[in-house]
Amino acid sequence: MTSVHFKGMNSDEIYSALKEDILNLKLAPGQLISENEIANKYNVSRTPVKTAFLRLSSEKFIEIVPQKGTYVTLLDLDLIKEIIYMRTVLETTVLKGIIGKIPTEVLDRLVLNLKMQEEIVSKPIIEPSEFYKIDSQFHAICFEYANKTKLWEIIQEFQVYYTRFRMLDIVAVGRFDRLYEEHCQLFEIIESGDSAGLEEMMNLHLHGNLNRLGDRIYNELGDYFIKK
Repeated sequence: MTSVHFKGMNSDEIYSALKEDILNLKLAPGQLISENEIANKYNVSRTPVKTAFLRLSSEKFIEIVPQKGTYVTLLDLDLIKEIIYMRTVLETTVLKGIIGKIPTEVLDRLVLNLKMQEEIVSKPIIEPSEFYKIDSQFHAICFEYANKTKLWEIIQEFQVYYTRFRMLDIVAVGRFDRLYEEHCQLFEIIESGDSAGLEEMMNLHLHGNLNRLGDRIYNELGDYFIKK
């Protein structure tokens, strides 16, 4: 078998690779990782790995426990619920200000995004991170048109908690078709200016992951969450 070499990877590249693996749940919440393991994986010395670990620790992607080891941080369900509440309020408010009056070129971008989602959903094997990326772009387009890109960036700062939780929903439940349908329904509301239906749809869409995962959060997926 041919081995894969990552010659010359620096600490920034290792940081990005590990962060991506954490966000995509390839490194699961609570998983033990070591500098030696990562150094061997990327064929580098421990020095750039140590630097990457310190950066990831400062951003709460990993927790370095003296005399015990380094772990991918667990998910905080209480905080996730507050983030979902915050995003629901913010995004509903942003969309109320623009629905029914979005220009054709922006609507065309949303339609193209939906076509990309449809293409992914129709594949026999779906890469969850690919769908999540296009899913997020749909919402980012709306924030961009509303001139609220900074607000969208603030929401993204909670990705260590919220992105992983959404990925957990996508991976564990795998209802890509349902998520795509919700985006289609949301587009119809945005295009028509149906303010009355917007709030209900946003609550359904953004709280859907909690509903879909249900009791699995406390049972089979319980080890991914902080025990309180």
